[in-house]
Amino acid sequence: MLAPDSNKDKDDAGCTVSGGNVSANGIDKFNENAKGGKLEGKGKEIQKIAEKNKVPVNIFMAIIASESQWGKGENATRQNNPLSVMGSKSIHDSTYPTIEDGLNAGAKNLYDVYISKGLDTPKKIGPKYAPVGASNDPNNMNARWIPTVEKIMKDLGGSEAKTSCSNGKGKSIKFNGKLPHWSNDDPGKGNLYTAGQCTWYAYGMRQKMGKPVSTYWHDAHKWNDRAKAEGYKVDKNPEPGALFIAEQGAGGHDGHYGHVAVVIGVSDGGKTFRITEMNWEGAFKVNERTLKMTDGYSFIHDKE
Repeated sequence: MLAPDSNKDKDDAGCTVSGGNVSANGIDKFNENAKGGKLEGKGKEIQKIAEKNKVPVNIFMAIIASESQWGKGENATRQNNPLSVMGSKSIHDSTYPTIEDGLNAGAKNLYDVYISKGLDTPKKIGPKYAPVGASNDPNNMNARWIPTVEKIMKDLGGSEAKTSCSNGKGKSIKFNGKLPHWSNDDPGKGNLYTAGQCTWYAYGMRQKMGKPVSTYWHDAHKWNDRAKAEGYKVDKNPEPGALFIAEQGAGGHDGHYGHVAVVIGVSDGGKTFRITEMNWEGAFKVNERTLKMTDGYSFIHDKE
């Protein structure tokens, strides 16, 4: 049972979380189970901390209950670290001045490392939060982490959480978390693509991001094959900063040229992604869209 420190895997993302609420009855259940421990009577405070950090309340409460034995485990009573957040030290040396500090750090970590990347269920969170076979889990307790958290969530009740990450939100963006400024008067040095087209914009943006690509890859649907031939990694996994390629007609894109754009956000474990592009709404027009993975989509990353 461990939670990687968000400082080791941090992004500048921002996501919208809906659902995942816990009713007054659920908070009462939490408080009842927490009696006699470090979290006694703190149900409403935990709810507020979760909401402040854009973390689903039911997931937050369930992880706290599982990790800290409802606030009665040593990580809560001695370390004020009820979510078992690991810093630069071992889990046994990771302490906070107050239990409130530990709760806030745990919520921030949960958002930074998991929720902001579309990992918003125990099944998605568990493999990283509590990996089976971890060196600090000699009794293999992590094997029960997912079903335990799921059961506590069910007992607490509440609605299902849904996370939407967009506009550079989701995975960590490698270009300082912000898109470079775009000007049609400055499309990037050596840009030989037709002005106003998706290829023209994608080439220029990648250059401004410090990730230049060839100016000789021709139509958008040809970019993935030509990139692969030049040693770039091409796969089906969206990642901020990568180039998105749609084959001819794929996902409703142009049946002759295909389409190319720059990925700026990823959510739902890679099933949904957001792009910045040109010439979807007209030549020279820049806009953003959120897309779902489908056949005929691929992504160009950095050179392998």
